Amino acid sequence: MRAWLYYRLSNDDDKERNSLQNQRKSCMEYAARQGFAVVGESFDDNASGMHFRRDGIQKLTAAVLHGGMDAVVVKDFSRLGRHRTQTALFLDFLREKRVRVLSATENLDSLQEKDDLTIGVRGILNDFYAKDIGRKVRAGYRQKQKEGIVITPPFGYWKDKNTGEIKVDTDAANTVRMIYRLFLDSTGLKEIARRLDMLGCKTPAQLQHERHGRQNPQVKRYRWSYTSVKNVLVNESYTGVLYNHQRETRDGVSRYIPKNERFRHENVFPALVCVGVQRDTT
Repeated sequence: MRAWLYYRLSNDDDKERNSLQNQRKSCMEYAARQGFAVVGESFDDNASGMHFRRDGIQKLTAAVLHGGMDAVVVKDFSRLGRHRTQTALFLDFLREKRVRVLSATENLDSLQEKDDLTIGVRGILNDFYAKDIGRKVRAGYRQKQKEGIVITPPFGYWKDKNTGEIKVDTDAANTVRMIYRLFLDSTGLKEIARRLDMLGCKTPAQLQHERHGRQNPQVKRYRWSYTSVKNVLVNESYTGVLYNHQRETRDGVSRYIPKNERFRHENVFPALVCVGVQRDTT
């Protein structure tokens, strides 16, 4: 039997017990015991099981459509997905292609009728677990916002992980001050962006990529734009204010939060500019 191995690790997983290396080892050993020929593998790191827009799943799907396998081996069914409905739909897609999903630790086979009930019950439990964890994460995040704890500093600042202190990023802060100076000198936002590019000033996205490896695959070249300049000008952080809970996303839908429900904290950041910019940025 030709087998594909799939593993997934999310933020809330036990990083030691469910590490990608441990999952791969479990799947490899299972395939070897069953005498399977491993024809490929894919994984998703730091990826939620509540959606199937994952690179590893897309690679697996392409291999299934190509007709190159008979089974998918996972450590357990929660690794494939935690969203009950989406996981069931994906399993149906695999069944139509006569591809079974085999759990290395649960001894379950998606093409065996006797395992259908167990897989269904586990799907409900996996879905509940993910949603419960999500609620707890959101509640913890909201509490930090209420307390004025800076989670991700804006462009122009960085956070000392040891002390939690917010400090000024000198180069980025100079860019912020330049944007305000040009703006108050009646320079248009597009012209400000052009000058920043000409001077080689790094964009917020570029700094994120250089320091944390966070890169948008669609971005071929980092450039300042009307929008990125405007985002700096309307950000109250540069006057020292932490303004939290301005929007939230539920069920994939983002909405702005009314001002009276937002959390505002004064003197959180070292101020980079004076209060009272008079020009309209619209």
